[in-house]
Amino acid sequence: MAEAAARLAPKPLTKVALRRQELRDNLWPGEASGLWHRTTEDGYSTIPRTLPLVMTLIDELKGKGRDISRVYFDLWCRQIDDSFVEVSDEESFAYSSGYSTPGRNVRSWRERIEMLRQLGFISVQPNGSRKYGYILLRHPHRVVCELRAQEKVSDAWWGAFSKRASEIGANLPSV
Repeated sequence: MAEAAARLAPKPLTKVALRRQELRDNLWPGEASGLWHRTTEDGYSTIPRTLPLVMTLIDELKGKGRDISRVYFDLWCRQIDDSFVEVSDEESFAYSSGYSTPGRNVRSWRERIEMLRQLGFISVQPNGSRKYGYILLRHPHRVVCELRAQEKVSDAWWGAFSKRASEIGANLPSV
């Protein structure tokens, strides 16, 4: 119980964070109270800082113009820091992901969910007769490393991703 409470307690700001906050407040005096912050607002989700690069990779692997990464981003916004998404209304998920044409929207969303599953970024379980009832977001860095081991990731993308991972202090898993 104490371990869980310790994990949920907010971390004190680091020296770097304090310096950034001071610089922000000097550049935009009086704006701090009007800014969005995940610890003081409801309706937030924690996402990996490498998510933009992961989204770029997803679109590179499955074809530009298909907006697969928008579906992935929407899933990240729906999880509550547990990598678990319950699909309650496929039409709502489709619309949120940018598919608004009635009749085609859910089908397009399901196609993209299947592509994300095939790439390994998500795992899917049914809920009754609904094929896509529950979705688990797999650790994106692990998936990226698996794809790299399968030689599906370009050197250019890997270089940018490795640099960003290093900048944020992320440890890339060995596969």
